[in-house]
Amino acid sequence: MEVNVYDRVPEGFLETGFRDFERVLSGPSLIRLTGRANPPLLLATLLHGNEPTGLMAVQKLLRSYRDEGETLPRSLHIFVGNPRAATRNLRHLPDQDDFNRIWDGGEGPEHQMAEELKRLVLGRGLFASIDIHNTSGENPHYGCVNRIDSQCIQLASLFSRKLIYFTRPKGVFSSALAEYCPSVTIESGLPNDPYGLPHVYSFLRRVVSLDAIPRRAREEDGLEVFHSIASIQVPGESRIGFGEQMDGFDFCFIDHIDKKNFSEMPANALLGWRRNPALGLRVIDENGRDVAEDFLAYQGSEIRLKRSVVPSMFTVDARIVHQDCLGYFMERYELPPFSPSG
Repeated sequence: MEVNVYDRVPEGFLETGFRDFERVLSGPSLIRLTGRANPPLLLATLLHGNEPTGLMAVQKLLRSYRDEGETLPRSLHIFVGNPRAATRNLRHLPDQDDFNRIWDGGEGPEHQMAEELKRLVLGRGLFASIDIHNTSGENPHYGCVNRIDSQCIQLASLFSRKLIYFTRPKGVFSSALAEYCPSVTIESGLPNDPYGLPHVYSFLRRVVSLDAIPRRAREEDGLEVFHSIASIQVPGESRIGFGEQMDGFDFCFIDHIDKKNFSEMPANALLGWRRNPALGLRVIDENGRDVAEDFLAYQGSEIRLKRSVVPSMFTVDARIVHQDCLGYFMERYELPPFSPSG
């Protein structure tokens, strides 16, 4: 699997909807555009083919400068990850690895493509990296960082006052790029969120116009930071549903569980029900250990929390639960003081 490279906007790029995007780009593609300032800002979109807001915001950004007759304030590298999956409105195709789990090495064709992309963008240096996503359940808009670094925090906080610090899952795009430049992931709500496109567009317009990412002491007011400490995974062979409808399912989770995202759930809160006692949920911590016994209790058929947590990314899409996870447990996190020099 190769990376297609363009040094101009491909024909049809600005007008084509994501479900037809394989007509414009046949596979993973890097578009390199020259602006007034360097090094370039790297934007990643469609790493998951069913998350279109990033692509739509990039299209709107480029159209705005074209229509205004203005040169881009800063050079851009735009990586469009998986247009084949976008055509089918899928996170990834059945024969593919997840395009946001391939960035820390591996032998598959997707891993080799990831290494090629890194070679292409890192040789010229980068101003910053922004990976744009939608969520598969109801969540507020938020930014993610993979290291506690003042510039990463500052960049993410330009998008949202809600931030998540996480080190797992491994192999994500933002973590790999954070070794070389300020790097963040932004989560812009459900694909049909009417605020998603204008919010991402205004954020990109602001960042592409920056002379530098600030190196200063963090702003205390209103910055809400969480540490993602574990993911909740179902057995691969299990049948899952939502609502108390146990017939035909091994696990059922409470109705609208995604509405719990970013709201504290107390100890003993109900997560759902288990019909098959031979199966258990896994709760995987940052070190890859199954710590389900620390978080979950089975009381008859009920699944309850042993401790209070703040959930994020809980989804009601059974396909994504199996492809990735049910969601994440978080706890509140206090940032260390940063010096003005970063």
